[in-house]
Amino acid sequence: MRISRLPNRQGSAPSRRHALDVWGLAFALAFLPELAAARAGVALEPHPGWIAALVLAARYGSVGLIAGLAAAAVAMGIGSAVAGAGFLPPWSSLDTGPNLIAFGVCLVVSWIASWHLRCQTDLHERERGLSDRCAAAEATVETLRDVVATLRSRVDRTAASVSFLRDVVARLEGTDPVAAAEGAADLALARTGACAAAVQVGEGGFQRLLAVRDARGPASNVPLALRDADLIVPIRDENRRIGAIALWGIPRVGLDRATAYDLAVVASWCEPAITVAARCPDEAAGRERRVV
Repeated sequence: MRISRLPNRQGSAPSRRHALDVWGLAFALAFLPELAAARAGVALEPHPGWIAALVLAARYGSVGLIAGLAAAAVAMGIGSAVAGAGFLPPWSSLDTGPNLIAFGVCLVVSWIASWHLRCQTDLHERERGLSDRCAAAEATVETLRDVVATLRSRVDRTAASVSFLRDVVARLEGTDPVAAAEGAADLALARTGACAAAVQVGEGGFQRLLAVRDARGPASNVPLALRDADLIVPIRDENRRIGAIALWGIPRVGLDRATAYDLAVVASWCEPAITVAARCPDEAAGRERRVV
């Protein structure tokens, strides 16, 4: 509740300050001089109340001039009434030459002040727009930094991947389903930058793991659940699904159409060896899956 009321208090502070300025100047420059002049029977020309209107016009523009004139007129009437001369007499002498000149000066000053205030408001609006653009640019820069970091890591992996690719190709094109599954998991990790990958074989409730690659580190003790995977790429033998490649921890910029296409190629590449495990589970069951 206190936090929600804070903006209202902050917004009311300038209004209170403006009111104090208006009535303080009216009391000092309109009420007190008029009280003294009415008691002495002297007419003030020009009236010191114009100084209050002039100061407020210079500070707040046309709004300040109107407020200053109204406050000064009320203060002059009250001062005259307190002195016993009545409420209206001080206003009857405002059409004299000095008072009219003072009023004209206040008008000119208020117009100039209003022009400066409009310029100041335009500058604040431009500053706000530039701040919004700067914030948007910073957000874009952060996104580009993430993209550059991901691309740099991919370039680094590619630069040192000649022997890695030769080993992966040999395993994928072999007849060992476990070796092919490990090669598919390694290649999927290298392509996406994911934290973990697993290759499963089987249909329905008879799925089993052939290979798991977990690069999350020893600090992570959360098991890899297929329902929590970021991406699952099916391995198909013609129109029949015989397995899947599951990935966890894929970077934000790694989930795109090109990545999905490359992973589909990896799945089709390991499909001949995985088909052996799908058709001959007893043969593949003799080999233990390896977790790295």
